[in-house]
Amino acid sequence: MRLPTVTLLILTMISTAQAKHTKAKTMNLLSPSRDSLLRQNAAIDEMGLQRIQNEFELECLVKIGSLVALPNDRAVRIAPGLPANRRYALPLTVSFLRTVAEAYRDRFGVPLVVDSAVRPVITQEQLRRHNKSAAPAVGETASSHESGGTFDLSRNLRHAELRWLEDMLSMYQAYNVVIVEEERRCLHVMVIGDTQ
Repeated sequence: MRLPTVTLLILTMISTAQAKHTKAKTMNLLSPSRDSLLRQNAAIDEMGLQRIQNEFELECLVKIGSLVALPNDRAVRIAPGLPANRRYALPLTVSFLRTVAEAYRDRFGVPLVVDSAVRPVITQEQLRRHNKSAAPAVGETASSHESGGTFDLSRNLRHAELRWLEDMLSMYQAYNVVIVEEERRCLHVMVIGDTQ
């Protein structure tokens, strides 16, 4: 009984946000920047999260339940190119993804697509060799994917769908639940708070 109430509240807030949305882009989603990475790393420290160094650590965290599988159902679809061992995130992160994806599915009848989730330091180092715009693997501006608290959503959406999703994420960012970067091909979402 609580879930329909929460969904109705979310849809009402989104409708209100969309009504206030002018032709000019007014959302406050972040562009990828040093400041955004510093903010994400500060949140990782405040939450007491650790960086996953390698595949062995990742596997251990999955076995003990510190990381849980991303949903792959009617509301969330995993991009086929995302390796099976990287389809995990923190329980708080998965809960937030499910909340957003179910509201999106209720509105548009299609699932959201997750392009990326947990990424060990060693994988981030490999990614940096091929993608110079990727965040570093270590240091004060390291990728938040290494904490298990982040996922990327595909931006390959129709205009109305993308606007709705951006509005919703902007609202959650305003309430300090997420930090969102608007990247060229995806929306990078780090979950830093609970929606309850």
